[in-house]
Amino acid sequence: MIKRQYTLYLENKSGMLAKVTKSLEKAGVNIEGISVAESTHTALVQLVVSNAAKAKIAFTKAKIAFTVQKVAVLEVPHAPGALASLALKLAETKVNIHYIYGTAADDQAQCCLVVSADDLAKVEAALA
Repeated sequence: MIKRQYTLYLENKSGMLAKVTKSLEKAGVNIEGISVAESTHTALVQLVVSNAAKAKIAFTKAKIAFTVQKVAVLEVPHAPGALASLALKLAETKVNIHYIYGTAADDQAQCCLVVSADDLAKVEAALA
């Protein structure tokens, strides 16, 4: 499914992730996916949330800088080769993957991936 992802640009200091998560909690928004990367002065936080409209209001109120992108959220088998199969299908259709992040619990049959690519419709079609 295609969802909106927020990319937040935070000062790289203690308490910034707490500020973000608290603002989402107050708005009643659940985090469905998260990736955090840091550099010397800035942390880049990518979030997929349960309610994009409420998250936008919460981030604006909290004065948190953000951009919005569309990403594909995919369920793939939690098995060796699942990502290899998806990557091969995308390569065959000339889809350029910008980034992927995901996770799975040990006891789950499926895992979830958040995929940014130049053609999200082809990303979704690769799993059909």
